[in-house]
Amino acid sequence: MTSLRSRIAEIVHAMDLPAGQREEITRRMEACLDAAVRDAATERDERIDALSTRVRQAEEQLAQAQKMEVIGRLTGGIAHDFNNLLTGILGYSSLLKTFLPENGRGYDAAIYIERSARRASELTRQLLAYSRREAPTFRPVDLRRVTGEAIGILSRSVNKDVEIHTDFHEPHEPVSGDPGTLVQALLNLGVNASDAMPGGGHLTFSTYPFVSDGEVYLNDVLVPEGRYVSICVADTGSGIPEEIRDDVFAPFFTTKAPGEGTGLGLSMVYSCVRTHGGFVRLVSSVGVGTTFQILLPVMEESEDAVEQREPATEIPGGTETVLIVDDEEIPRNLLCDVLRSLGYTTLPAISGEEGIEILRYAPEKVDLVIVDRVMPGMNGVESLARLRAIRPTLRTILCSGTSEAERSPSGVVPHGFDDFLQKPYERETLARTVRSVLDARPSRY
Repeated sequence: MTSLRSRIAEIVHAMDLPAGQREEITRRMEACLDAAVRDAATERDERIDALSTRVRQAEEQLAQAQKMEVIGRLTGGIAHDFNNLLTGILGYSSLLKTFLPENGRGYDAAIYIERSARRASELTRQLLAYSRREAPTFRPVDLRRVTGEAIGILSRSVNKDVEIHTDFHEPHEPVSGDPGTLVQALLNLGVNASDAMPGGGHLTFSTYPFVSDGEVYLNDVLVPEGRYVSICVADTGSGIPEEIRDDVFAPFFTTKAPGEGTGLGLSMVYSCVRTHGGFVRLVSSVGVGTTFQILLPVMEESEDAVEQREPATEIPGGTETVLIVDDEEIPRNLLCDVLRSLGYTTLPAISGEEGIEILRYAPEKVDLVIVDRVMPGMNGVESLARLRAIRPTLRTILCSGTSEAERSPSGVVPHGFDDFLQKPYERETLARTVRSVLDARPSRY
């Protein structure tokens, strides 16, 4: 600063001008210099403040992400243990039905137990997906049924002054999706809509066919040509101001008071929709309401494929010998009891080491091994390697309560195993999986 003032004085002093003019020029140039310095200081302070704000926000988001990761790990651990318990409830209820007359009250009670266990299994699977320990499982889905399940939950949990309506249009075409994550996405939208209507209002879920000609844009994203199912969640709430609409899908963004929201609800909706190959659009007007539109691509398969059970047929059994390796008592005993009821001979083992000793004692008598993936000491994958060293053509099934993601994204069975059995499972699922592996050609890994 001092050097600049000295330089100005030198330049002005060299001018062939009267002394009064030189003084005026010096004064004006120094005033300009002072203004420039003040502006630079102000801009510097503004940049520092903006950078400090961004650093503080990043620190807050990191702390929130770490907290969510801890919660996710805890949730995943609890869900895994709960799956083992559900394996016993669901498996033994399906086994119990085989001992009861179909027209008796006991049989009906077993069915209700079975249904409740299935519902609990679905909730557990959602917990595993939340903790990022389970990948979505895609299958044909009717969005009317998914929406109906979400509405059933919302009707018992949201503000009673909020009226929920539906408007489902024909035709009803299936989409490929994971029902659990789709229900969760609709629940997030429904809860947000209810929060925007503290004094009550109308919440409408609607579905209808949508065709893109390849020139349709949703929130500046091009929707490829094809057929879609559109599902809209509309409310008559306070609306979303225009200046924050571009931020609503960002992780941790929330307009709620501290402690009232994580800022993850809409980001999870966006992630779910994109995972399903879909698109989402937000339309909102302050004081009028908000509509979220989701487009999901229609499946090419026939509608007859949507969530239909196979016709009841005789459950297959056999006379082979099955080695069962699981450190948990309930699922191990269930496997033994169910397989014995189907005619098989079972050899239980509480660890990979014990299973190896049993196979080493009588390698040709064991036709199939069912091994749990998560065990203390030697896990299922390690046990497989040791078992195959004794008998290379041994048929094996991997069993896990952790995740259907044990399969690769393309649905291939984990390397080295002939099939995969997801806990909890029912008697029929177990029977058909075992029979299918035993009837296939021997493994050659």
